[in-house]
Amino acid sequence: MDKSKIALAIGAGSESLIAIRYAKKLGLKVIAFDGDASALGLREADISYIVDISQPKLIISKLNSDGFIPNLILPTLIGRCLISIGALNDYYNLSGFSYDIADICTDKLKFAHALNSPKNWGGKLKYEKFKRD
Repeated sequence: MDKSKIALAIGAGSESLIAIRYAKKLGLKVIAFDGDASALGLREADISYIVDISQPKLIISKLNSDGFIPNLILPTLIGRCLISIGALNDYYNLSGFSYDIADICTDKLKFAHALNSPKNWGGKLKYEKFKRD
């Protein structure tokens, strides 16, 4: 089996092309996922799957069934589907944000609740200027 390091592109629209091309230039094997069969990054990647990227279990299933273990996930603009990247980071023990953090940061109501949670801020938000020493 090929021992190249594997980079995932979760979301393979045109905005992913720069990251995919750069990863390939660095010698990484790029595996791209997108729900749109016409996504440009699917053609640019070494391996591509047409999968609903809002469903991390589907992505994990594809990777596992084909014996791929990713080393990193490329940054792409995918909005709420960032939860999938968080879930993959958790599942494969990759550095990066978790599913829980992605869920909070991509859901306005959960984000507002987290900001106002006594557990996180003592129930109050304090705005302070950062001072340089």
